[in-house]
Formats: sequence, structure tokens, C-alpha cells
Amino acid sequence: MALTKITGPVSNFREETKVTSTQTSNSGFTQVRTEKEINFRVGNNPVSMKMPKGIELTDGDEATVVGSDTRSGVKAILVRNDTIGMIYGMSTWYVMMWAVILTGLGLATIPIFIGVLLTPLGLYLFYKGYQLVQANKMMAT
Repeated sequence: MALTKITGPVSNFREETKVTSTQTSNSGFTQVRTEKEINFRVGNNPVSMKMPKGIELTDGDEATVVGSDTRSGVKAILVRNDTIGMIYGMSTWYVMMWAVILTGLGLATIPIFIGVLLTPLGLYLFYKGYQLVQANKMMAT
């Protein structure tokens, strides 16, 4: 999927927190996860982004967004707040590290069923890491 870059003023900024929980039946232990979903407009383009933490961006700030173009707008990979110069998004080394680990484990465990699941997941993370490298190059220009 081709990446697109848009720049302009931010408007209609909304930040939602999604909370999910899972409980194990044996120990009664509950695990709670939160994820931030950010929706806003840059110029006249709707942008959405999911992040584990919040983002320092408000209406009226200038922003640059690099992401994949979808029917509903731009699904952001990287967002730069041009007003303060901060870039938000996943770290390339983190994604590539998990890609190497999962692909290696997957290839090592191919004889058993788990390798059939881990190898495609690792390869998908290599693709996402490549997208992040391309997004960082687009953000730098």
C-alpha cells in the first residue's frame, strides 16, 4: 500500500481510550490493557492513529502525517507536531527486533505447528518495519 504525506493545521482533535481486560479462570488474575485511538483532521483530510500512549497535539497546531491512504482517510504511521517538533509513532528498531525474533523462532519450530503461525507473523512485522523506514524517509524530506 502506498504511503502518503500531508501537512496542515490540525482540527477536530479527539482522543479516545479503549480499555480491554482478560481474566484467567484458574487464578482469578485480571489483566487490563489500554490503547489510545486518536482521530483528527489535517487540512481537509481525516486522520486516525492507534498508540499505546497519548500524543501532544491540539487544534490549531501544524502537523505532518505520513500514513497509508484508505477510503475513510489516512491511517497514520508517523505524526510530527511541527509546532513543537515532536514525532510520534512506533520505533523502527523495536518492530524489526520483534520481526527477527518471531521469524527466527518460527523457522526453528517449523517441524511443530507453532512455527507455521510464528513465521508469517514475523514476515508481516518485517513488512511493517519496511513501511516505518519508508515513513521516516518521507518525514525527513
